[in-house]
Amino acid sequence: HTPLIDLEYLVALAEGGGVMPCGRQNVPPAAFITARNLWRLKLWGKVENKLSLGVLVLSYPWLDWFHPDRLGAQLRRLLPFLKAMLAEAKRDSPHCTVGVMIDFLCLPQKPFATEEDGARFGVSLKAMNAWSFHPYTYTLLVTDPPPEGAAYSNTRLHRDRGWCFFEQAASMVVKQSQCLLDLGAYKGATKFGTCVGQMMAGRLPPIAPDAFGERMRARVASGALKFTSNADMEFVIGQYEAGFVAAINSVAAIRNSMYRSLAFQDLGWGDREAAELLLAL
Repeated sequence: HTPLIDLEYLVALAEGGGVMPCGRQNVPPAAFITARNLWRLKLWGKVENKLSLGVLVLSYPWLDWFHPDRLGAQLRRLLPFLKAMLAEAKRDSPHCTVGVMIDFLCLPQKPFATEEDGARFGVSLKAMNAWSFHPYTYTLLVTDPPPEGAAYSNTRLHRDRGWCFFEQAASMVVKQSQCLLDLGAYKGATKFGTCVGQMMAGRLPPIAPDAFGERMRARVASGALKFTSNADMEFVIGQYEAGFVAAINSVAAIRNSMYRSLAFQDLGWGDREAAELLLAL
């Protein structure tokens, strides 16, 4: 119900100065990763085990309520990293690519073309967050200030947005440390491994679901955190709890392994972080 976007398409779109089309219903069919061509993602890591999947989840702010990037400026800002990741995929195989979870393209957007699009949107909205919670997908946090040169209707930073706060918290539950990246730390590297070294965000402890709900409600009440639609807050809190439980259970259910573990080493945590982890455990 929710196909990923082929990274090759995003790179070509950015290089051509293009703008993301409005919703899944307007994306060229060849730009999708589906069950038909999923084999291309499975080539990731064939030359060298990267301890990851060839899947990139974008956590980014929408600059307008009707379009996240109507001038394509955010996409062009991402282009150097996207090209480095695509080049890494081609190092594994000329046929290899990366699947990108980007909500604006992977889900139908209003106005829906058909009733089926509306139903698919509802299903995808509840299911797409599994990509953020997954331990081996890359999550890229777009924390930079909005691009200059245009007047956007929403210039809040990543840290001040409800959905972005949720996506970052989801990516800290069980994710491998090298898979959580912050674009704000990018320093111009052209090789994927160096990009990862520059951009590793540094995981914070997983937040217990009840604590996540309390903090989100308090921050929204104070105005420190905002949603475009206030109705999203309780939905997101429920999605975090469901995703947290599923992520922990997925580790507990691992078979054919000598041990099942949650790894939190070499993260520079102190007493405050230990107390946070205790709540989650």
